[in-house]
Amino acid sequence: MARFLLTVMVVVVFVLEGTVMQVISPEIWGLSWTTVPRFALVCCIFISTFLGRREGLYYGLAFGFLQDVLFGQVIGIYIMSMMVASYFAGMIVLLFQRGFGMMLVTTVIILFGHEWLLYSLFRLFSVAPYDVQWILTRQILPSVVFNLAFALIMYVPIRNMCNKILEKREMHME
Repeated sequence: MARFLLTVMVVVVFVLEGTVMQVISPEIWGLSWTTVPRFALVCCIFISTFLGRREGLYYGLAFGFLQDVLFGQVIGIYIMSMMVASYFAGMIVLLFQRGFGMMLVTTVIILFGHEWLLYSLFRLFSVAPYDVQWILTRQILPSVVFNLAFALIMYVPIRNMCNKILEKREMHME
């Protein structure tokens, strides 16, 4: 049941990032920078760090596929980038302990890497018309800060759900 609730929660935040968050976007208010909500990616990062890199890889695959099909310009870019981001988040946990600070640093690094990888891939396919300085200061850094604020809100609920999943997994092992 906990795994089902976790998946439903990630689906809900995925829907929110594509609907409600578009209404309260900074460019609608006349600001010169853009924030791209990556709520499903933040959840995939946390799932990967708490439940393991394989589990994060599967969630990254599923939600990357949804991102590509519903919002993407080129099929496969979000699948690959979300899978890579989730997998590397799980790899970082193997090197360090799962403290709150480490989770936030990991989230910032993975979010920045994900945005940079997306820009690089779109630039490779000549879909990104902006130069590096513009995209870095007006989209990537504001998006990372915005998604980090979301990560601060979602850390405790996702940690609690993942702990319930781990408890059930340990009970079945015994």
